[in-house]
Amino acid sequence: MKTKKQQIKQQISATLVISFMIFMVFGTMNTEFASALGTNVTLVQNIVQGTLQLEAQASLGFATPFTIGVAGNSTANMTVVNMRDYRGNAAGWSIAASMNNMYMGAAFGANNISNANISWYPGTINSPDGSTITGITAGTSGVFSAGKSLASSTSNNGMGNFNVANTLINITYNGNPAQLWGTYQNTLLITIS
Repeated sequence: MKTKKQQIKQQISATLVISFMIFMVFGTMNTEFASALGTNVTLVQNIVQGTLQLEAQASLGFATPFTIGVAGNSTANMTVVNMRDYRGNAAGWSIAASMNNMYMGAAFGANNISNANISWYPGTINSPDGSTITGITAGTSGVFSAGKSLASSTSNNGMGNFNVANTLINITYNGNPAQLWGTYQNTLLITIS
């Protein structure tokens, strides 16, 4: 009788253990099945193309007046020229500058300063917002009788916000005694493309 009771207890224990194991496996299977259910959600954000921009001082005066008959130099400092490439295509860009002779009034002849006597010295390139300066080079110095470059960027570079600081423009006056006195001016055209 004791043995029979013991066998029944063992059978009940075995049944409970098997039931518990089945419950655990079934519960685990349900959990895994539930966690595998779901759906993918595609997030979409458009970034639209910006523009290529350029800003410089509206006017620029030279530091030293010339005295007729006395040769000399006078320098002006373009403290900053800003350029921004927000097009988002990494196409690169080039900044060119050109200027004709400077004139006083409407007359010509002795009333001009030849652009062959006006030199350009591009300054240093900076990035105020931390854009990468790699692939950007300053232009070369020279006179305005030929077109001049301020800065350029190679393809895959130059995206972001940059400036060229302290570009110097120098006028060399040869002391021409027939020079007319007055205020000489013309437009310095700076373009980015």
